[in-house]
Amino acid sequence: MKEVDFVRVCPLEEVPAGEARAYTVEGYDLAVFNIGDEILVIENRCPHMGAELADGELVDRAVCCGEHGWAIDLDTGEVVDRDAEPVATFPAKVVDGGIWVQLG
Repeated sequence: MKEVDFVRVCPLEEVPAGEARAYTVEGYDLAVFNIGDEILVIENRCPHMGAELADGELVDRAVCCGEHGWAIDLDTGEVVDRDAEPVATFPAKVVDGGIWVQLG
């Protein structure tokens, strides 16, 4: 099996600690979260009605969708306290001042 390469998303400084930003990279809509000591990346689409999760409220290691309050675990993509399909999560790392994500 071929190892999937990481691709650069943005400079780290574009996503301040405690905030999120939306990016489209190679056809993937991503929500990039800086939780202070770690970068977490998930699909930027709430499974409820498709709202952008990057616009939601960051609470610890979860994001609450700004439309209807659904909470999404940033580590697993699982919807908290609801029976719903999880959102995709993507491995991420910071290298040379940039945020890199592994797609696919």
